[in-house]
Amino acid sequence: MYFAMDELGVENSDKIMKIASEYDRWQFVYNAAVAYDFEGIHLTPSLYASFGLDLANIPSYFKDFNLSYHLGGKHKILSDADREAFNRLMDKSFELAVRLNMHDFSIHPPYTYECSPDEKEASLGHFHKIIEKWLKPALENNISLSLETHVAGEFVLFNGLDEYVKFIDAYPALGVLIDVSNNYYDGYSEDDIIRYFSGKNVKCLHLSDARQGVGFREGTHLPVGHGSIDFSKLLGCFNFKNIPDLCCVLEMRTSKKNLGNSLNELRQKMY
Repeated sequence: MYFAMDELGVENSDKIMKIASEYDRWQFVYNAAVAYDFEGIHLTPSLYASFGLDLANIPSYFKDFNLSYHLGGKHKILSDADREAFNRLMDKSFELAVRLNMHDFSIHPPYTYECSPDEKEASLGHFHKIIEKWLKPALENNISLSLETHVAGEFVLFNGLDEYVKFIDAYPALGVLIDVSNNYYDGYSEDDIIRYFSGKNVKCLHLSDARQGVGFREGTHLPVGHGSIDFSKLLGCFNFKNIPDLCCVLEMRTSKKNLGNSLNELRQKMY
């Protein structure tokens, strides 16, 4: 059970780009997590690549933190070749997760923007094969494999939480990563999220505030208190007492002050 750092805070993100040495940039990330008092670090390849950091070069002392890995991105998986390409990416990423004894390895549903119904059906079949391939080795290495709750059907495989839940119910050992901000923005209330996922195999939360009825950038991944989510209600269900191995990631691009304040407020609601 731990809170994990995703973004560093915009001031830190600006500073890290001015550090010449990759070794020193890694040390900067480590020091930022210590300064915020995070217990974990959520490693996202695209974010760290933007900092000029290769996750293959992560220093061994990062094992001081609980580490999780998030393979996000827009991956269309419509053919055998697409599936094999994704499996190669998984293989490289999973090797790192095992080497660093990571707690959770999470992925997005496939990207299906402008796909036909037949292509979506094909993507679903390929995604079943991917989960079937990777779930067992994850469990054998004591790493939870989790699927993020992206369900905006125009863009991803699942059109709503009903379709998402139907998929995960076929794999009881598959972890659930609840993206609170995205689900709330898509029109699901706190009570809806609790109803869908209470009693499910929840392993991770992406925590940030949200607003409904505005543009996506204005309505998602906001600091706590800058949107309208009732975190007391959500964390009354999904908390460290009910889910002892829960990973809680602060997924928000904001100032250091807002990030620190959000962490402190969520800590108070979690226990």
